[in-house]
Amino acid sequence: MSFAAAMRTSPDDRAAVAYAVAHDVVLVAGTGNLGSVVSYPAAFPGVVAVGAIDRQGNVWDHSNYGPEVTLAAPGVGIYSSGNKSSTDYRFATGTSDATAYVSAIAALVRSKYPSLTAGQVIRRMITSAAAPPDHSKVPNDHYGYGIASPSKSLAANPAVDNGPKDNPLLTRVESQGAPDTSSPVPAPPAAGTGSGGSGTPVWLYGAGGGVLVLIVLGVTFLVRRGSRRPAAAPAGPAAYPHPPQQQYQPPQYPQDPRN
Repeated sequence: MSFAAAMRTSPDDRAAVAYAVAHDVVLVAGTGNLGSVVSYPAAFPGVVAVGAIDRQGNVWDHSNYGPEVTLAAPGVGIYSSGNKSSTDYRFATGTSDATAYVSAIAALVRSKYPSLTAGQVIRRMITSAAAPPDHSKVPNDHYGYGIASPSKSLAANPAVDNGPKDNPLLTRVESQGAPDTSSPVPAPPAAGTGSGGSGTPVWLYGAGGGVLVLIVLGVTFLVRRGSRRPAAAPAGPAAYPHPPQQQYQPPQYPQDPRN
């Protein structure tokens, strides 16, 4: 979930996250980019909250922090695809980019070890995380349990695989405090005028939803369009540039192929 809002969310949002966690889903979300308290949905119990680090492993200045932070991952100057054309690439920075790394690690673990529960997948990632470069004690408010490591998360770990199956993040403290669900939820401000507790505009929720709808419609169009075309002759393997050696160890992540 590469989106964040500093405002407290409604009971329905909390219930939706709780429902997904109860149904064995690994939820991963960015902590936010305000250099403030961890935003939602990352702050919800059970969600893997991801902060951003640079290539040297140092925490990005604007990465939100707090007791909810679970892991840190690369999120500064990430070479990725844009949205202007099929050849549009860019350098992006933020906890959204870091979230993509951790989501990918979770997917790899679930693919290699399909019998593991969501809780065991999370335990694999947090128990195998690399130590922060500043040698700070973990877990802490900036690195969580450390820097997410793909290779270590996928390595044999019988202690975790044969251990507890529950989500270890369900009892995590929320720095903003869980809202009193017995009281009526206040109505949100008028569109375009409200903001969250740390300045995040409410309209970002709507903007994010609109982008998601456009993506779904675009993919559907391309699939249908492609299904009407005659089958093309098999093409040879595409030539992709190999990423250079990782600049810091561990863990290893791909860098900009043009560097």
